[in-house]
Amino acid sequence: MARSNDTTINTASGINVVAGLWLIIAPFILNYAFFGGNPTNDIILGIVIGILALIRISNHDIVWPSWINLIAGIWLIISPFVLGYSSIPRIVWNDIILGVVVGVLAITSAVSTNTMEISGQR
Repeated sequence: MARSNDTTINTASGINVVAGLWLIIAPFILNYAFFGGNPTNDIILGIVIGILALIRISNHDIVWPSWINLIAGIWLIISPFVLGYSSIPRIVWNDIILGVVVGVLAITSAVSTNTMEISGQR
């Protein structure tokens, strides 16, 4: 039987898998190339976020994938400004919104593990 914190980890990480998939396909759906954007950043981050979230789902005892996904989420938020495509609103908003979603879910997943360890549920 899954504990509620296991469900929280699986849900948060599962949504991050979907976010990763969206980052991989978004450049094609939102037509980044037409607007002068480079899809490389989002595709690479999508792969990284998705794989780390899958690792997290498969092993609730390790927390580091969630913390790396938090860093990836922060990078998504600032990357339009660092990489120079802040003048393309559709890409900027996509990255900012996904960055917030990935970051919040990564924190949720990581804190759920820490909560289980503190409360003695592990």
